[in-house]
Amino acid sequence: MYQLSEVESNYRRLFKDFLRNSYINGLKLLLLHSPVHYAKALWLAFLAVIVVWTHIVIVNLTLEYIDQPTEIHMAPNLVHVSNSPFPAVGVCRSSMISKSLMHNYAAKIYLHQTQNGAAVGNGSRYSPLGLEVLADRLLLLSNFYLNADEEAPLDVAELGQLHWLLTSYYNGSEYSVHDILRELTPDCGDLVLRGIVYGTPVNTSQLFIKRATSSGVCCIFNYRRPSYSRYPGQRERDDAEMAALPQVVFESNSVLNGIQFVLQDTNQDDYTLSYFTNTAFRLLIFPQEDYASVQSNKHGEILVDHNTIVEIPVQPKFFDSSAAVRDVTPTVRRCYFPEEGRKLLNQSYYSLDECILLCRINSMLQHCGCASSPMAGTALNVSYCSLLDLPCLMKWRSVWYGFTEYPYVEQDEGAAEDASSMAQCPLCLPSCDGVNFEISSNVAPLRRSFNSSGYGHGLLKDLNNDRPLSIIKLFFKLRFAQSTQMDMVGDWIVLLS
Repeated sequence: MYQLSEVESNYRRLFKDFLRNSYINGLKLLLLHSPVHYAKALWLAFLAVIVVWTHIVIVNLTLEYIDQPTEIHMAPNLVHVSNSPFPAVGVCRSSMISKSLMHNYAAKIYLHQTQNGAAVGNGSRYSPLGLEVLADRLLLLSNFYLNADEEAPLDVAELGQLHWLLTSYYNGSEYSVHDILRELTPDCGDLVLRGIVYGTPVNTSQLFIKRATSSGVCCIFNYRRPSYSRYPGQRERDDAEMAALPQVVFESNSVLNGIQFVLQDTNQDDYTLSYFTNTAFRLLIFPQEDYASVQSNKHGEILVDHNTIVEIPVQPKFFDSSAAVRDVTPTVRRCYFPEEGRKLLNQSYYSLDECILLCRINSMLQHCGCASSPMAGTALNVSYCSLLDLPCLMKWRSVWYGFTEYPYVEQDEGAAEDASSMAQCPLCLPSCDGVNFEISSNVAPLRRSFNSSGYGHGLLKDLNNDRPLSIIKLFFKLRFAQSTQMDMVGDWIVLLS
């Protein structure tokens, strides 16, 4: 008993010496006498709560650091819009195929069919097709576009016969759906009649180039993407045509002195299939080197109704990143620097849309072993789908849009989840440096001409309303644009502090 009492007194003396000499504020108060009953117990409980709460805060900070090791600061500045490249502008008709051009093309195939007798394919004889039936059968080519609507089931026999006819027409070589669809669409000079670029009248046929997109063949202004035609000779001609296009340089941000174009649609009897239920023109506004398709662009497409004037203010937003951000992994900073993106795609150009485009091509190749040439938008050496592959492409499209009706993908629940998430393309991230565009639109009615001879003055002089007209005006919204720099302001040293 004596030894235990002596040990206890030693521990008490050591504990009091610790409280007396400790640098922790509040512990010395436990040695003082207080007239309040249980004051020391309450004070000790209070200190314990503080210690526990401090450890909780430290643990939370550590977990936040593990989840996000850096703290990034966005610093806005103002930059003149003359530093921004003017975006590319795609103008598309609502009708995907021209009826008159379709009949002309069908007449060539019909003549070839007549000269070579009944078509023979797959070991069985097909009955010769009449001209009207053949023209209607060419509408099957529109299924190569990325339409979200549900179509009637495809007739495999009809696809096989048209496939053989096209193969025979091109002397047994592989035909290009991309280039056939371009041939079935009117030239840009018939769509964009006139234009003014910063107060100077221009020849629109020399400014617009015809390219296939995911939803139709469009005429594109200020485009800088190399041709993706299937034929090398056509690619060379397209690239030479693009190289000859003049560069658009900023001069003014006034709506009265911007970029204006007059659009003219075909007559209603030349319509075949429409991407939308209305007859409006479709405008795509996107960076010059991107593929003209709605992918990551949050604004999507702008519809321009017939007999309207549409003003489109364009506001660029610059963004770049400091050298310190390069030390952070892309998965943490959620963006790629140019050299990182080019290395990821193994090509000379990177953007979020470009990455999604290649991801979409890989998805088609994975499921069907080929890619739809209008939806590929690249000159990569991949296998392109023919008419015989259309049923597979239709099912793939359901996978890309998130539906679950692909037979061999739905083998189990896990496979179905992978199919629905395939459109996410997790490796595709935005660029750390570049420019984005904010787009809005203002619409006003375009009065009809009161004279049979047409309009009397202005950009519409001598034009009449026999075919639907519209005017689009594009200009920079403000003289200055916001420039945001991403910089790292916190790391593990800040956590340690």
